[in-house]
Amino acid sequence: MPGPPSPYFGDDYVVITGNGATFAVGADPILSGGGYTYYVQFYKLGYGPAGSFTEVDTSTPFPVTVATGLTAIVSGFTGPIVIEGYASGYPVAVSGTVTVNGVTSAPVYVQTPPNCYVEVTGGQRLSKASDSVSVYGPAGITWIYSNLKDSNGYEIGITSNPLKVSIIGATISASIAATVGVTNDTAGVGLMVQGMTGGVPVSATVGNTLTINDTAILSSISGVCAELNSLNSQILSIAGSVPSSFTSNRISISPSSSTQVEGITGFTCAYGINLKASATNTNLIYFGNTSAISSTTGYGLDPGEEVFVKVINANKIYVISGSGTQSLFYVAS
Repeated sequence: MPGPPSPYFGDDYVVITGNGATFAVGADPILSGGGYTYYVQFYKLGYGPAGSFTEVDTSTPFPVTVATGLTAIVSGFTGPIVIEGYASGYPVAVSGTVTVNGVTSAPVYVQTPPNCYVEVTGGQRLSKASDSVSVYGPAGITWIYSNLKDSNGYEIGITSNPLKVSIIGATISASIAATVGVTNDTAGVGLMVQGMTGGVPVSATVGNTLTINDTAILSSISGVCAELNSLNSQILSIAGSVPSSFTSNRISISPSSSTQVEGITGFTCAYGINLKASATNTNLIYFGNTSAISSTTGYGLDPGEEVFVKVINANKIYVISGSGTQSLFYVAS
């Protein structure tokens, strides 16, 4: 009998009365004829061995066993498709021609859980003229990262654990330059020839004639000797000579124009001249080597200050005051 749409009964249902009970069974009318309407009953699926029942829903789907020889096309999936073998770890046998293509032009990456590996076997021998096998590293680059380790698990090829290679029965061709030089590693570190670990000395014998080119050494020594002789003569000249005379004076200095010490004639000095500003001065005295000396270009002497100047003649010095008339004492020898 027709009824309202229901998720439990479909579009129609049939009322069955028997054994003192009345209940509705979900059904769908599929054929009418001869005054009868034929219904197909809706079923709720479940599975399990005798004495148990597992209801089929989204969390417990209905198990399906695919018989041998089934041909199927898997398509329309947006997520990954997982192909698994038996629970005990037996592999899934794939026969026939298998082609694996990556996304667009990128390679196909094969990943395994920790402590697992990928093994490729087959009975086809590869020909170097027509076949090849490529192993790609991260991001599709054509080389892979690798670490070499010894039997103890330590990395080899590093400074503390170098890679040792034994070559047996090999012919090595090497091109050596006509001139081979041995240099120090850094400046100031000498070249050392060392034997076994621990610094055991290595005995060396020079079998041929050893020649030392000492021309440059002798030239350098001669130059040093010449400089020492010249310095010795100057020291003796300074220490052994005593001026035969000296001159001294007190002059008044004005700020309007410079004054030449000892005038035009001057006084020839063997040592030099000592300048001293009077302690009673009220401003600085400035001196220099030109008549255009000023307070901005000269060397200033405070009241009572003095200075010795090594000069060949006293008239090479010009003086001027900062302001007012100031006094200057000097002695030249």
